[in-house]
Amino acid sequence: MGKMKSIKKYHIPALFGKEFFTEGFTIVPNLLLRYSTRLSLSANDLLILLLILYFQQSGKKEVTGADIASFLGIPEKQVTCSLESLQARGFIAVDQGEIDITGVFEKIADYWAEEKVEKWQETGGKIFPARDRARNSSPLVNLFNVFEQEFGRPLTPIECEQIMHWCKDIGYSEELVLEALKRAVLRGVFNLTYIDRILSRWARNNLRTTQEVIQYEEKHFAQRKAKKEKFPQESSRGKEKDEKYKDLYM
Repeated sequence: MGKMKSIKKYHIPALFGKEFFTEGFTIVPNLLLRYSTRLSLSANDLLILLLILYFQQSGKKEVTGADIASFLGIPEKQVTCSLESLQARGFIAVDQGEIDITGVFEKIADYWAEEKVEKWQETGGKIFPARDRARNSSPLVNLFNVFEQEFGRPLTPIECEQIMHWCKDIGYSEELVLEALKRAVLRGVFNLTYIDRILSRWARNNLRTTQEVIQYEEKHFAQRKAKKEKFPQESSRGKEKDEKYKDLYM
């Protein structure tokens, strides 16, 4: 009873409220929960992935099976089994004690893209060749993969929506979008605003294929060369090569 009286002098709700917020929060992606069944994640698998997120967001980079087992109050062997399963399926990668869960989000991105494509097809957005649909593949998924490889990171939802807008609403071909990406990469620019500018320029000039783009550029550069020969300027060939696409797309 004496102990309880000594506690009463503290404002417990206020202390709890303060620590509740100062301890921080763990951000859990809703898509991870949404696709957990489709990813065939067991309850233990999902709980372990969530706990890894907790550790990472708390600043703990190196996480062991023993850490997870102790936190969850389950046998370490059970945790090891789940970790090995997740690693075998490409959901996680372990390097010097650090657990990388990028793999599971890459799988989720694939399922997300497939759902978008299926939804378009159900609503009449038949923008993909039948032979590609028969292979259960799509130019859109390929575009996502290529963009992520070139950018060196996963695409954001807004970037995915922009690429889908190019293909579905405007009607740019996969070939043309990839060619625009190539032009951007050559300039060292890795954002969709610049690529959209390239595509818009091509559309204004009624360029619909890569061949038409190449012919247009050759004509443009020939005109520039003729103009420079007529009006010589102090510029090196190296500088001209570096700025090859600047006048066209900046």
